Amino acid sequence: MKKLSKILWCLVFSLIYQFPNQLMSQTDFFGYFETETDQMRSRGTDYSFGYNKVRLDLEVSPLEEAIFRANFNYQIYHGQQRWDLFDFLPLRVTAPLTNVGMSEFPFLLGDSLYLDNAYLKVRFSLFDLTVGKQQLSLGTGYIWNPLDIFNRKQLLDPTYEQTGVEAIRVEVPLAHRFLLDIIVSPRDDWGASTKLIRGKVGVGRFDITATVGSLLRSRTGFDLTAFQPEVIDQRRQMIGWATVGEVMGWGVWTEGSLNSIDGDEDFAEFLLGLDHTFDFSTYLIVEFYHNGSGVLKKKEVMLQDYFSYFLGETHSLMQDYLFMLGNHPMTDLLTLGFFGLANLNDKSAIISPQIDYSLFENISVSLLVSTGHGDEDSEFGLQDWGVRLRMRVYF
Repeated sequence: MKKLSKILWCLVFSLIYQFPNQLMSQTDFFGYFETETDQMRSRGTDYSFGYNKVRLDLEVSPLEEAIFRANFNYQIYHGQQRWDLFDFLPLRVTAPLTNVGMSEFPFLLGDSLYLDNAYLKVRFSLFDLTVGKQQLSLGTGYIWNPLDIFNRKQLLDPTYEQTGVEAIRVEVPLAHRFLLDIIVSPRDDWGASTKLIRGKVGVGRFDITATVGSLLRSRTGFDLTAFQPEVIDQRRQMIGWATVGEVMGWGVWTEGSLNSIDGDEDFAEFLLGLDHTFDFSTYLIVEFYHNGSGVLKKKEVMLQDYFSYFLGETHSLMQDYLFMLGNHPMTDLLTLGFFGLANLNDKSAIISPQIDYSLFENISVSLLVSTGHGDEDSEFGLQDWGVRLRMRVYF
């Protein structure tokens, strides 16, 4: 990974050396300031927390065939920054640790300054090449993506920007509506590098994608003797598909994968989604998701399942989920909406009405209220309620 970063920055500095005046005059700077305040109650305990964030983007195209993009994020947390993981796990799950004298599992949120993306994209006659820390959003799903072996979305905020992935990407248009996409996220050892190949073809009103991928997956458990997590690396091989198109005015998409993991059982993931904008301007999304690697019964969920889920090693805790989102523009500046997320296995859910308002052309404010429903030892029943107020100012 360090070698890839060095190569990228060597290319960038060579461009700066070759075209200093053009770069200074053609570089665009933009970004936003974002502030968020959250209030939450879980198991009768109130929490207050949030952050202030500045994102600065730069974009420059020294040549017609090349473009360099990067962004820096500076994020400062306020309110509660020290958290205890045990407060958000069912007592049945934490019992093995409390029985051996471990009463908490603390973690901290610290202020951060980091390079979120930095990549160079060059368009050649036969293919496009992108090198560096870049956005890799794969698949057709709105809230889940079985084909995405690089990222995991936030369940309650699936469209929020994701951190870039250090990778080399080659996109080759072979024919009309036929694209070959090759992505490698290198490590020091080629065998440990993540590799993915996609073929995308257009057929009528549908786009169809076939995908083959390989990665070294980490699975986290807990060592009761050493009182610390233990990580086991496993080779994961994946083949999958995705489709997206339109049927009778409804958007329709599917996505799925078959997965083989060393030392573990094979499993399948798939989803089906629909969306539609009605004549009265209301927009609706419905998505069903199944994860064969998840737990089927609530009483079978163990501590290592939560570790794998929180760390993004799996896309879900249990197997079957249903998501629904709707919004309606009341005016040009005000939109009312809601979303609901249900775990069909443990019968828990989160229901969240929300308001989005544009104060000015470059200022937006959103208010979200969420309520948890279900037993206290279910996935979403642990939360009583939550409120999130977010404002973003673009510049």
